[in-house]
Amino acid sequence: MTTELASSPQNPPHSAGAASLAPRAGWSRKRWLVAGAALVALGTGGVLWRAQRSAGTAPSPNEVADTPRLEGDSIAFSAGFAQRAGIKLALVTNSQLVPVVTAVGTVAFNPEYVAAVGTRLRGLVSRVNKFEGDTVEPGTVLAVIESAELGEAQASVRMLEAEKLAADVNLRREAELSQKNLTTHREAELAAVEAQKYQLMLGAAKQKVSSLSGGVGSRAGGRLGSHELRSPMKGTIVERSIAPGQSVEGQLVAFRVANINHLWVELDVFERNLGKLRVGDRVELSPLAAPTETFEGHVARIGALIDAETRSAPVRIVVDNHDHRLRAGQAVNARIHAAGAEHASTLVPNSAVSYVDGKPTLFVASGAHAVRVVKVELGTTNGHETEILSGVKPGDQVVSEGVFALKSELFR
Repeated sequence: MTTELASSPQNPPHSAGAASLAPRAGWSRKRWLVAGAALVALGTGGVLWRAQRSAGTAPSPNEVADTPRLEGDSIAFSAGFAQRAGIKLALVTNSQLVPVVTAVGTVAFNPEYVAAVGTRLRGLVSRVNKFEGDTVEPGTVLAVIESAELGEAQASVRMLEAEKLAADVNLRREAELSQKNLTTHREAELAAVEAQKYQLMLGAAKQKVSSLSGGVGSRAGGRLGSHELRSPMKGTIVERSIAPGQSVEGQLVAFRVANINHLWVELDVFERNLGKLRVGDRVELSPLAAPTETFEGHVARIGALIDAETRSAPVRIVVDNHDHRLRAGQAVNARIHAAGAEHASTLVPNSAVSYVDGKPTLFVASGAHAVRVVKVELGTTNGHETEILSGVKPGDQVVSEGVFALKSELFR
C-alpha cells in the first residue's frame, strides 16, 4: 500500500523539487526592484546637487551690474568700470594754436632744376651716349646728330676763314707798299675794305653755325655736320626721346635733365584755407604708399588764381630730396602748419571729441566718478588738439581716453 501511495498520480515523484524553486524566484525579483530603486535615488540626488551648486553661483536678485548710470544731469560710474574702460581725464587748456591745413598733392620736378635739351636742327641720330637714369655733368655729350644743314654752314665758315686770311695778308702787303710809296692809296683802301668784308661775312657764318648748334660752333678738326647734344647742367636723365638711326626735326626735345635733389609738391588748397597760408610755412609730407614716412618742406608759392570749378588754388611746396626717397609723380598727403594764422584758443585733445546724434560732444568731469555730456562747437585743429569755440572753458577736465567705452555703454 505504501508503494501504491508512493506511486499515486496525486503525489508525483518530482513535486517536492518544484515546490522548493518557487521561493527562490520570488526573492530574485525583489532584489532587482531594490537595486533599481537605489539607482533612481542616486540620480535624483545628483540632479539636486548640481541644481544647488548652480543656484549658488547665480547673481542674487539684489546684486546691481557694474555699468554707468544716470544720476540727475550727470552720468556716474564706479572705479572698477573706469579701470576696465581705461578712462582718463585731460585738462582743457588755453594756449596758442597753429592751424594745420591738409591737402593731397603730387610730387613734381622743380622747374628751376630742369633742363630740356632739344635737337635744334634736322638730321639723323648717329649715336646716343646717355639713357634714362644716368647721372651727367655740365657739358656731358648725350647724343650725336648728323645734319647736312649744319655741315654746309660749317663749311661756309671754313671757306670764309681762308678768304679772310688771304684778305688780311693782302691788306698788310698793301699797307707796307703804301708806306714805301710803291702803291697807290686807292689800292690800300680797297684791300682794307676787302678784309673788312670777309670779316663781316665770317662773323655772320659763325653766327649761323652757332644758332644751329646751340652755341657749340665749328670745332677745329671736327667732322662737318656732326652736332653733339650736351647737358647744360648737373643732374639725372629723366626723359629720352631719340634713338640711333632716327630722323629728327629741329623742334624735338631729345632729353630732359633734372636735379632730383630738389623737388616740388603741387597741392590744390581750397579757397577757405588760402588766407591762413604764408610763404615759408612748414609742411609735413607723407607718401600715400608709405604713410609712416615723413618729409619736411616749406611753402614756396601760393597761386593767385582760384579755379572757378574746384574753388581751389595751386600751392607749391619745396622739398629737399637729397636722400632720393621721393619720386616725381608720387602722391602724398600734406599737412601745412599755418603759422600766419596762429592764435590763442581753448584746446582739448582730439581723442576727447566724440559725436552723439551727429553733434560734437565732450564728456566733462563733474565729480570723482561722474561726467556731464556737453555739446560743443568745434574750431580748427593742429592735428593733435582741437579748438573748442563754445561749451567748455579752460580748467575743465574732459575724458580723453576710454571715450568709446563710455559712450557705447550709455547709448547702446
